[in-house]
Amino acid sequence: MIRSSFRIAPGVGPWLESRLWDSGVRRWDDLAAGPAAVLPGPVEARLRAAIARAREALAAGDAEALAAMLPRAERWRLYGVFADGAAFLDVETDGDALTAIGFLDARGPRLLLAGRDLERFPEEARGWKLLVTFNGLSFDVPVLRKAFRGWRPPRAHVDLRRLWARLGHEGGLKLLEAVTGVGRPSHLAGLCGRDAVRLWRAWQAGDAAALRLFAEYNLHDAVNLRTLMDLGYNRMIERLRLPAAPVPVRERGDVRYDVTKLLLAL
Repeated sequence: MIRSSFRIAPGVGPWLESRLWDSGVRRWDDLAAGPAAVLPGPVEARLRAAIARAREALAAGDAEALAAMLPRAERWRLYGVFADGAAFLDVETDGDALTAIGFLDARGPRLLLAGRDLERFPEEARGWKLLVTFNGLSFDVPVLRKAFRGWRPPRAHVDLRRLWARLGHEGGLKLLEAVTGVGRPSHLAGLCGRDAVRLWRAWQAGDAAALRLFAEYNLHDAVNLRTLMDLGYNRMIERLRLPAAPVPVRERGDVRYDVTKLLLAL
C-alpha cells in the first residue's frame, strides 16, 4: 500500500491522490514512466522528489521517516511493510496509576506489572517500528508518556478506534470484536476496564487468582488488536481498490500457548 501512496508530498491531498489513481498512476513506478497529466508542474516536481526520499527510507526500513511524510490518519498504510516490526499494546490503570502494560510484538506476548517489572517498558519497546492501539492517541500513549518521561512512541502509530471509524464502526473495542467475529474465551466475556480495576485491587488485597484473570483480560486486549489491524488494513485497501496485497489475518490462537505459559508463570 505504501508504494501506492502519493500523500507523501505537500500539495497532494485525498482528491488529487484519487485523481492519480483514476488516471492509471496507481504506484510510484507508474509516475516514473512519464508525466502525470492531472498534476500541476510544481506539485509533480515535489511528488517526484518525495518518492525518491520515500524509496530510500523504505529500502533502509526507516518507518519513522516514512511516517513523517504521511498524514497521521494515513499511517495505517505502513502496516503492509512493517507488520513484522509492529507492537500491539494495551495498558491498564487504577485512577492515575499505571498498573499494567500488555503487548504483543515479534517476540511474542508479554505483560509488565506495577511493583514487579513495569520499569522495563522503555527497554522492551526499543526497536518497535509501528505501534497499534485502540484509542491509544487519547489514552494509552499519554499515560505511557507521563509514566516514562523519556519515552517517545513510534511516529508510525495506528489508532484502531480511528481507523475503524473510517470503516463505519462506532463504539469500543469489545463491540468491534463482536461485530468482526474476533473472539475471546467465554470467561472473559463481559469484562471491561472497571473489572480490570476491581481485579487489580483484589489481587493487592491478597487474591492471587484475581491477578491471573486481570492479566488474561489485558493480554487478550493486546493480542486481539493484531487480528483487528489485519482486518482493518485489508478492508481499507479493498475500499480504495488498489493493487496492494492483503496481509494474512492472524488470530489469537496463534499465540494461545505463549499466553497460557505467561499466565501460568504469574
